[in-house]
Amino acid sequence: MKSEKGCPFCREDVIQIVKSAPPASEGLQVECDNCGARGPVYENKEEAIAGWELGIFGEEGRLRRS
Repeated sequence: MKSEKGCPFCREDVIQIVKSAPPASEGLQVECDNCGARGPVYENKEEAIAGWELGIFGEEGRLRRS
């Protein structure tokens, strides 16, 4: 699948949804097919994609490396 914004680290846009691996909490993450970067862990695919595309909430709103 493709990411609208691309990976925040390598800028490639091909991603996949994967199950998180310990020691992370159990859930789903987006993983970059190029560099292996992973997004935040969420309960479902839609939230995982939104977390990857938009970033996670911090004290000052959404945080995403660009």
